[in-house]
Amino acid sequence: MGAFLGNLEALFLALAFGSLVFGLLARLLGVRRAWPFFLLAALFLALGLRFGLQ
Repeated sequence: MGAFLGNLEALFLALAFGSLVFGLLARLLGVRRAWPFFLLAALFLALGLRFGLQ
């Protein structure tokens, strides 16, 4: 459990990167409503930065 909590920042940053890539791929394939993926990426990025600053 300690290792999980110690790497929480890396987990959130990886999820943010994955959401961003998935949103870009969806947009390139013609999906019109890809903004939830970018919103999710911003949320994960904010969480990663918050846990990284503590």
